[in-house]
Order: sequence, then structure tokens, then C-alpha cells
Amino acid sequence: MVSDTGVEGEPKRLHPATILVAIIRGAPSTLLGLPAVLAVTSSMNLALVLAIAATAFLGAAALRWVAWRRFTYVLTDDAVVIESGVLSRNRRTIPYERIADAGIEQGLLQRLFGLATLSLETGGSGQDEGKLDSVSVAEAEQLRAVLRRERAAPSGAETAKDQTDLTQASLTPVLFAMDTGRVLLWGLFNFSLVWIAVGLGALQFLGPLLGLDNETLLHTIATRTGMIASRSNGSLAAAIASSAALVVVLGVVAGLIRTMLRDYGFTLSGDGGRLRRVRGLLTRSEAVIALPRIQLAAIDSGPVRRRLGWQQLRGQLLGGEGATGRQDLAPLARPDEVDRLLAVLRLSRVDPAEMIQVSHRHVWRAVLRNIALPAVVIAAAALWKVAALFALPLLLPLLAVALLRRKHHRYALNGDLLQVQRGVVGRTLWLVPMARIQSISLSCGWIQRRLGLASVRIDTAGAGMFDGPDIHDLKAHDAATLMADLIQRVNAQRLDPPAL
Repeated sequence: MVSDTGVEGEPKRLHPATILVAIIRGAPSTLLGLPAVLAVTSSMNLALVLAIAATAFLGAAALRWVAWRRFTYVLTDDAVVIESGVLSRNRRTIPYERIADAGIEQGLLQRLFGLATLSLETGGSGQDEGKLDSVSVAEAEQLRAVLRRERAAPSGAETAKDQTDLTQASLTPVLFAMDTGRVLLWGLFNFSLVWIAVGLGALQFLGPLLGLDNETLLHTIATRTGMIASRSNGSLAAAIASSAALVVVLGVVAGLIRTMLRDYGFTLSGDGGRLRRVRGLLTRSEAVIALPRIQLAAIDSGPVRRRLGWQQLRGQLLGGEGATGRQDLAPLARPDEVDRLLAVLRLSRVDPAEMIQVSHRHVWRAVLRNIALPAVVIAAAALWKVAALFALPLLLPLLAVALLRRKHHRYALNGDLLQVQRGVVGRTLWLVPMARIQSISLSCGWIQRRLGLASVRIDTAGAGMFDGPDIHDLKAHDAATLMADLIQRVNAQRLDPPAL
């Protein structure tokens, strides 16, 4: 690695405990194949079976050791070089100037052994282009400090900041934190049925092993919920209601567990021109986000959260992760806490009451899009069975949402900042600096053309495909005027970019 004088050092290997961690990680997949192994070896002598098992274990351990020996990394004067592979060798060179982020993550096993994973992320994608799994925590912090120094100052001049370690990191100013009570409250808003589906899938898989088939499982569930014993409509309705309540409770519990595992100990700290986020119960992850990588801020709120005065702040990153490319900066925060974080990002929001509403024809387009097709389906079904008309009241919530969409779809130009708000049930407020806008386009669909409307679409780096700060259903002339104004402001920002 690079020494204090900036001279290339000798290649280094991962921590030796990586071998043991890899073997333990592979244990679950081995256990899944155990029934098949037992079926094949049932007629063999026990000593022979144990000898085969010991040989397989030693062979797997030997392969892990060889892979560990063949994995090396070194920090040269201008790049990180990682070599890996047993039979097929792979050499990856990552220049310092391409490294946008170096994140540290500790899984449960790694925390037991005092290890961590250092992930190198470039600005061009949300994927880790280089990963050191696993090194000691002190080594991970030292490597990140050197990478930060080399990226910012290729001359290698050492500063006190480069000596940052985990102890000093805890002294950085805390901008936002969530205690256990707030994390649990956040979990209540994260209702999830995913784990219920996983549990049902596990029952489906383990049922034959336990001597239970699908019919027996369904019969047991129906008996427990009272569906079989119920003969009256009232009893059947009570059974259905109790089953629905059980699903809700399980969904809430699943959301609480998932949120606690992910966001326990959530802390966002300021570290010069970066944000340092630490969170996680079993897997402790630490991400360092450079402020120039944040392309926009998004403030989300649901109906219950808005009523209780809670908001969620996320930042869209250059080369962001997931479908929307956003990372949590404050999962559950009060408006004043969100405003303090926005000030750190050099952003500010205006009162939604001062924002400009889109055209009133937006309501007609929303009605046509949300109501027309379901109404046609119900009318067609009514021709076959008149009882289908009883489904018409189900259109009322859709109609209410369509009528309210224009009220909450607003935009504002605040100097070098574009602010867009959309949503009725779940509402999002986007804050987009002009300097971060990559492209601006005008779109006009089939319905919009007949209503004299157009949409202004805003694209930023790392944005998702469907969810962004677009402004829908302006009058065609107003949309063209807004687009010209935005282009002028974006060009002005690019000619004279703000200091970061």
C-alpha cells in the first residue's frame, strides 16, 4: 500500500480470519443439502461417512485458504490494484479519481471477529467496483483515510484528518440521530407482508418433512380461525375479520423487525464536505457520502406521518442505489430537523402555499386515467351479471384521489433551486439545484394533446426510471415558457457553478 511518503508498498492480504468467516457463511447452504447427503450415505458405514465428511470439510477449507492466499490488494501512487482468482486470475485497477465513496460495513460474524468490509464505489454506478472482505476495522479506517487523501491531494501530503479512526469518527458533529424509541416508531410505519410470505413458503417446504400436506395445513388454519365451525354469516364475517387482524399484526411485527435490523442506532454526522451515516443492529454499516454526489433531496410523507408531524428525508446520489437511486438521510424526522439537514446541503424549501399549481385540466386527465378503465370493466361485467354494479362504490376513493391530485401538485422556482411537490396519499417534495439538472424535456401524451396540456420532465444523475421531479399537466404555452426559463437558469449555473 502507499506509505507515508507516497511510495508504492507491498501487496497485502485480507485478515486470516476471513477463511473462518467464509466457512461459517457457507454453513447454511451445506445444511440445505444435508438431507440429500443423508439419503445417499444411509447404507454406508458410519466411520466411512465421517471420513468423507472430514475430507469434504478439509477440501473446502483448503480452497478457502488458497482463495485467501491468491487475493491481494495494494495502493499505488495513483490507483487501487486488486488481484484475485485461483485458476483464472483477475487484476482490477481503480484510479483514485474514480473513487466516489468508500463504505465500511460490519456483519454479525465480522463484528465477533473485529473485522469489516471496505467497499469502493465509483461515481458511474451504484455497484461496488472493489471490495475488501474482510480486513480489520483499524485497517479499513486507515485505508479509507489514505484513499480520501490520495483522491483529494495526489501529492500525498499528510494531514491530521487522515488519521481518522473509529474513535475519532464518533467525535464528528452529529447532525441527526434516532434513538431506539424513534426506530420502533419508524418500524410501525413500515408495514410489511414480505416475511409472512417467507413464513408461508417455509411451511410449504417443511410441511412434507413434518408430515403435513397442504390440505392438513389449510384445515388447521381454518379450524384455529373458526372458519369451519362457523355456520352463520356473522360468525364467518368475524372469522374473516380475525384473520385479517392477524395478518395486520404479523405485518406490523415484520416491519418492526426489519426496521430494527436495518436502522438501529441510526446516526448521521458531518465530516467536512461529507456525511457519515452509521446504522444497523446485526450488520453494522457505515457509509460516507460526499456532498457533491447528492443530486437532489426528496422529502416523503404518508397520511399518518403528516398528521403526526413526521417526514422522511432522502438524498438522490450520483450513481445511486436501488430503483430510485436514493439513500436515507433522516428516515423519521420533524420538519425542523429536516430543515437543519437541508441547510447542510445548501438547500431550502418554500411554503407549499406559495407554490404554483398545475393546470385545472390536470383533474380531467387524472379522472380519465384513473376512473375510465375501471368503470368500463365494471360496465362490461354488468352486461354479464348485474351484481357487478355493486362494485361502482369502489371507484369513489379513486375519484377522490383524482380530484385532489391538482391541489397537491405544485412547483416553484426559488433562485437556483427547483421545488416540485406531488402526491395525495403518499406525498413527495423534491428540491433540485439547477446545477444538478442533466436534461429537460417536454412531453405531450394523447390525452394531454386533446386537453392542451404538456409535462416538463426533469432528469438528474442517478434518478429512477419512474419517480422524479417532473411537472405534469401545465398548459402547453406555460410548459414551454417554464422549460425555457429552466434551461436559462441551468446554463447560468454551469457557467458560474456554486462553491461546494
